[in-house]
Amino acid sequence: MTNCQPPRQPVLVTRSRVTKIFTAMAVSLFAISGTAAMAAQPTIVLIGGMKPGQPVGEHDYPDGVLKIERLIKASPDFAKLNPVVKAFPIGFPKNLAELDDASVILFYFGTDRGPNGSTNPLEDPSIKQHLTTLMDRGVGLVALHQSFTLPSKTSAAAKPFQDWLGASRVAVTDYSMEAAPLTVTAKTHPVANGVSDFNYLDEFYSAIDFAPKVNPILSARTHVQYTTGGKPVFQDPAKDRVIAWTHERANGGRAFGFGGGHYLASFDQPQVRKMVLNAILWAAKADVPQGGVNTTIPYTRQPGEPPQAQPAYRVVLRANEVKPEPQSWGMLKWFASRALGNSTKMTTGEATVAVGKANPVHWHPNTDEVLHVVSGHIMHRVGDQEYEMRAGDTVVIPEGTRHNARNIGTEDAVLAISFNSADRYTIGE
Repeated sequence: MTNCQPPRQPVLVTRSRVTKIFTAMAVSLFAISGTAAMAAQPTIVLIGGMKPGQPVGEHDYPDGVLKIERLIKASPDFAKLNPVVKAFPIGFPKNLAELDDASVILFYFGTDRGPNGSTNPLEDPSIKQHLTTLMDRGVGLVALHQSFTLPSKTSAAAKPFQDWLGASRVAVTDYSMEAAPLTVTAKTHPVANGVSDFNYLDEFYSAIDFAPKVNPILSARTHVQYTTGGKPVFQDPAKDRVIAWTHERANGGRAFGFGGGHYLASFDQPQVRKMVLNAILWAAKADVPQGGVNTTIPYTRQPGEPPQAQPAYRVVLRANEVKPEPQSWGMLKWFASRALGNSTKMTTGEATVAVGKANPVHWHPNTDEVLHVVSGHIMHRVGDQEYEMRAGDTVVIPEGTRHNARNIGTEDAVLAISFNSADRYTIGE
């Protein structure tokens, strides 16, 4: 049979057309490789905040961020993706461009007033605009405890939180401090993988304003013990209230919110720990293991649970294992810390300040410091005061207090230094 189809017309391939074809192919390949890179090696940004004047272990945002960082780095499930983890324990970095490669950003901060009087960082126009660009790009978001709390519904941060997280809360509205039964309400959601119902002590928020199409993950059966303005009440019976949820934006960006996290010990509660780690992985658009994310860091044993095997720590640090760290002003040596593998509670070391030198003014947002003069003659600034110190003198510097040592003697000053955290964090000026 004769082919009755009309002959094909020749296609004129011009140089400009070839250029367009190759450009389109290059863009497609870049997009594919970029997506693969994001899935293969996510960048996780953790942003904390200043610790307010709460009892030890409450609203401890700096140590909370450092704890989450350790949990991620000790997770074999995260290790498969070789993630980049950037931790900023006391607030957003000065250079916001450090956030630009983020796959997911985690907020864990409170409502203390910032330098411009704001009670939430998103009220800062530069931070809000920078985050808007990232959220528009589909970057994931995880927000814990008070980080989505605003001074009012008309706050500049209200709409962003509703759009990005699917929820916000106004400060000092209904809440309770109690142990409550928690129920997993979305058992098939990846964030709930490996998470089962449990009882849990926390500060529970009863007045979270949710956007449409939020997916509840956890509900807590709680009372209202305090209402607007912190007025004590007690509303009975208890009611089921959503305390953890997910939200998926139209552009594919994923978000997870959790009202808990008042206590630093929250991250030692097995179900909470697993849920938060699941959420970080899910919000970064990576697959969550069926049994949930695991980490090798032991958690505090809960009532009725068998003891866990504790990791082995070195007992003796030999002199030849101490690595001196030269400084422009002298020398630092470290003898005990989590990084050295011989303490989970404290950091100890030795600072040597050379004649006529001074170390920079600095402060520690998550630990007190005890400084003992072993030898030499220094002038030590603590806050706005200066103290002359000689061999045998000791000073205690509260966390958050700016301080530094200046050698005013004729020989190097040797200072024994210790901190009540195995994860000493320093901010310099």
